[in-house]
Amino acid sequence: MVDIIGENVDCVVRGGELTDLSLMARLIGDFQLGVYAAPAYLKLAGTPLHPRDLEGTHHRIVGFMWARTGEPLAYPMRSGDESVKVQGRYALSVDDGNAYLAAGMAGLGVLWLPDYMTRPHLANGELTPLFKDWKLDPMPLYIAFPPNRHVSSKLRVFIEWAAGLMAQHAPVTGRRPVIGST
Repeated sequence: MVDIIGENVDCVVRGGELTDLSLMARLIGDFQLGVYAAPAYLKLAGTPLHPRDLEGTHHRIVGFMWARTGEPLAYPMRSGDESVKVQGRYALSVDDGNAYLAAGMAGLGVLWLPDYMTRPHLANGELTPLFKDWKLDPMPLYIAFPPNRHVSSKLRVFIEWAAGLMAQHAPVTGRRPVIGST
């Protein structure tokens, strides 16, 4: 993970709730998440009907390593009054979004993906949605930057551009505590 202040970086884009309260940040979007698998995986392992099925011995998950903890992300899911946090068996874990998607599309396991990444792959049959009655909390996307008294016009323009772009593809869906201000 980039040390914004130590490495003299103007800003970073971070997914998930921010934990570094020393930074200023702007919430620019909320990624809607879903659970998906490649048809090749489903043919081999069968189609899980409930998220807890992923905890069985014959199903595998492609893990996405969280830079803050070094552990694969676990995504809480809910349907009505029932909620689960799947801790299945990992085929592998990666820390790159492109590698994550490629591993899932190669049939190595089940994926949790933002909707925007899946659209073309759903349209051409490369991915299949799972657990349609289950919901995941959206993943917030922030631009974080050092706490300076003055935000440069270059940074302000970039933040506004990114926020406008995200409003088209992953608009903010809910309010959260404000971290700093812009």
